[in-house]
Amino acid sequence: MRRALVVLILALVPCAALAQGYRGRDFWICFPQNAVLERADKTLSLSLYLCAENRASVTITNLSDSSVQHFSVESGASTERDVDTEIEIRSSERTERNSLHITSDQDISVYAVSHRPASTDSYMAIPTEFLGKEYVVAGYAWLKNGSESFSSQASIIAIDSNTLVTIHLAGPTYGGLPKGRTIMFALNRGETFQIQGSNDSGDLTGTTVSSTKPIAFFTGHSCAQVPSNVSFCDMLLEMEPPANDWGKSFILTKFEGKDYYVARIIADADSTIVSINGVKAATINRNEFYEVDTFYHDAIVTTSKPALVAQYCTSFNADAVKVGDPFMLIAIPNDRFVSEVTTSSVTHGVYRDYLNIVVPDTAVNSLLLDGARAGLGSYPPGVVLARKSHVPGAQSTVLTFQVASGRHFIQCAAPMAVYSYGFGIDNDNYDSYGHACGMRLDPRE
Repeated sequence: MRRALVVLILALVPCAALAQGYRGRDFWICFPQNAVLERADKTLSLSLYLCAENRASVTITNLSDSSVQHFSVESGASTERDVDTEIEIRSSERTERNSLHITSDQDISVYAVSHRPASTDSYMAIPTEFLGKEYVVAGYAWLKNGSESFSSQASIIAIDSNTLVTIHLAGPTYGGLPKGRTIMFALNRGETFQIQGSNDSGDLTGTTVSSTKPIAFFTGHSCAQVPSNVSFCDMLLEMEPPANDWGKSFILTKFEGKDYYVARIIADADSTIVSINGVKAATINRNEFYEVDTFYHDAIVTTSKPALVAQYCTSFNADAVKVGDPFMLIAIPNDRFVSEVTTSSVTHGVYRDYLNIVVPDTAVNSLLLDGARAGLGSYPPGVVLARKSHVPGAQSTVLTFQVASGRHFIQCAAPMAVYSYGFGIDNDNYDSYGHACGMRLDPRE
């Protein structure tokens, strides 16, 4: 009877909410630079993981060499596809065609992962219909490591020809452009443009990017230490939602096995008040950020005006128990939660994979994970509840599950937030990945 009630409640959730979570039939993606350029001990691999609820015929077009792949993703399955590493964007301030265009005859979910030994991160791709015209770079502090230098970076893909892009720099670039400079240029369909910070002070966080037509936008860092004085470094990468979809209330969740995490709150307007767990912490202006470098627990972040919140996993040496290196994810605003998510682990090697799920207290019992009533303590094979924590002041509960590798299907009677991440173990223990698993976005005109 109780299971029937859960199914009935799910059936009453609006279809638009159920269909979201970044599912779609058209995607534009790219792979920004991951740490060092190619060398024998840092071999790059790029992969896509595609999930479908109904059998889908998929086409991937590589704009860099015009190659085309056709294949099928079976119903209820996840399919991995390797990507030619020559498509990685290894330049700054140069127009190229290093993009992939993915189309499908059915809704699919697309996850992308960039992996080098000891430097990995991932993102969930945003469908073309939800791309926007205004973004901001969410990077991290510049890093000097011996003879190598790593910095914030952001990559753009034009999805239509004659797209005029304007960038206002919050920091100096690798190509020598100074902080405060505004640059403008045109891109055609499928063309890419990457900006990287300078090799001596290259944090581009707060740099604004606007365009006359919707663009795909990817933000992060080629290899960051988090906090900046703690080793070791790892790539940071997320596909960012447009500024139209930013929010004012967020629940940040602690990563399993890590002592603490870091967050940056970036303002969309002047005089934005930032509060942490109900206590005012700062007032920041447009494109400024406020950083908290020691969140030890789940936390509530609220802002008086819309903001973007980037959450960072810490470096290996930040913890008493050494595990993982940095990754970045974009926190999902509380009013942008979704009711259904398909996710897939995106790892090479030996990993522990986790899901952090934020659910309203009133809907915990309705949570389904791979068809099992996880909210009531029934878990599918390979799934273990690692943590369950009420968030005071948010009327929400955070559930952390250690999950088996592969595809997972999550449903809830009320909108929820889902984050996927993992840490390498044994010989892979300097590796990690993490990403948000979609949020409710507004289609563009």
